[in-house]
Amino acid sequence: MAEAGAHVIEIEGLVNTVGAGVILHRDLNLRMRYDEVLSLVGGSGAGKTQLLRVILGLKRPAAGVVRVFGVSWEEDSAKKVRDARRRMGMLFQNGALYSALTVYDNIAFPLRERGGVSEEEIRGIVYAKLAQVELEPAHGKLLPANLSGGMVKRVSLARSLALSPDLLILDEPTAGLDPDRSEGFVRLIKRLREAHHFAVLLVTHDLDTLHELTERVAVLADQHIIACDSLAVVQKLEHRFVQNFFGGERGRRALRRG
Repeated sequence: MAEAGAHVIEIEGLVNTVGAGVILHRDLNLRMRYDEVLSLVGGSGAGKTQLLRVILGLKRPAAGVVRVFGVSWEEDSAKKVRDARRRMGMLFQNGALYSALTVYDNIAFPLRERGGVSEEEIRGIVYAKLAQVELEPAHGKLLPANLSGGMVKRVSLARSLALSPDLLILDEPTAGLDPDRSEGFVRLIKRLREAHHFAVLLVTHDLDTLHELTERVAVLADQHIIACDSLAVVQKLEHRFVQNFFGGERGRRALRRG
């Protein structure tokens, strides 16, 4: 882990295209510190998922510089890229669990892929991660089809934490959960972060989740990041998307609580 204030993600002059060269992002700049929870918000079609793909190294940008842990997916050695990827954990919106694998084997999967770990060591890590997300060892025998929506989120979180990442990326982590389960999941993330001190990049449209977790908000609109600041500051921005997003009752409630 780097010193507080250093940058875990650095994006400079990003140009991102889709389809037949249609420009989705232009001159996009973003920096995220090691010691923060940064939320990314934007309207439908703004390209939040496409930006995550670039950050994860799953998509090559048309132009610009993207570094994660100081490593460029395009320029640095295969070893540096591999080591950087292992320091990242990803929780996908739908959980993205392997349907044919048990909960245990889903969590063990990244450990087996990395190699160099015995099955006995994997067993200890899997059960430790289950405990961290407040699940029992017996849950390890279940298949994803037998899990509730909240349990899918927790198992996916356990898998994303299997390699003890320094950066956890959460894509709509509370989507599809009822209010009680959503609040419980947010409390779990806060507790885990306090214990393990990883940075969090959060994509969400849920204002309650945003308020409870975030320290800064990056607003993706007009093909780039138009603002990146505290929730209280961002909500005052005179921009149509911002006013629509935060201007309802839930937005006002979040501001009052901030």
